[in-house]
Amino acid sequence: MSELNLQELKEKLLAERETLINKLKGNDLSIDDSETPDPVDLAVRNYSKNVMLAVSENESRQLVLIDEALLRLEDEEYGTCQNCEKDINPKRLNAIPWARYCLDCQQLLEQGLLEED
Repeated sequence: MSELNLQELKEKLLAERETLINKLKGNDLSIDDSETPDPVDLAVRNYSKNVMLAVSENESRQLVLIDEALLRLEDEEYGTCQNCEKDINPKRLNAIPWARYCLDCQQLLEQGLLEED
C-alpha cells in the first residue's frame, strides 16, 4: 500500500459520501395528486418516479460501499481484495476508492462466478 496516499483516498471517499447524501436528501419522490392529471401526465410522473427510485437505490448502494471502504481504512484492511486477499491495484483504487475486489475477482463477480458478501 506504499503507492497509495490513504489520506487523499479517505478525503475522496468522504467527499463522494457527502455528495451522495445531499443527492439522496434532495430526491423528492412524492407525486401531487391534488389535481386529476390526464393519463399521459400521470404516466410520465410515474415513469419519472420509477427512474428516481432506481437512481436512489444505486446511490444508496454506493453509499454503503463507501462506508465499508472507510471502515476498512480504519481497520487497516483497505486495499486488500475481499475475495483473494491480494492487494488491489492502486490505479483501480484511485479511480474507484470504494472498490472491494481486485480486477480479476471483480470480473468473476460480474460473470456470476463469485458470490458477493
